[in-house]
Amino acid sequence: MPTIRPWDAAPLRRAYAGLDSAGLAQEWLRHNPAYRRDHAATMTMGKVDAEAWRAFARRWGLRFPCRS
Repeated sequence: MPTIRPWDAAPLRRAYAGLDSAGLAQEWLRHNPAYRRDHAATMTMGKVDAEAWRAFARRWGLRFPCRS
């Protein structure tokens, strides 16, 4: 991803123009250092069980409506 100066919104709009709301949310989370640390910590727990993923999802407000 190219470096974007904070005062120049045009490149930012172009970079995210094709994203839907879920994609935009994913990009926001991907750039959040706390989310990245939490995700890395969850992944390093070895085999991650379903409850650990549910807890992770609750902490970050993630929903997966296509899953049962």
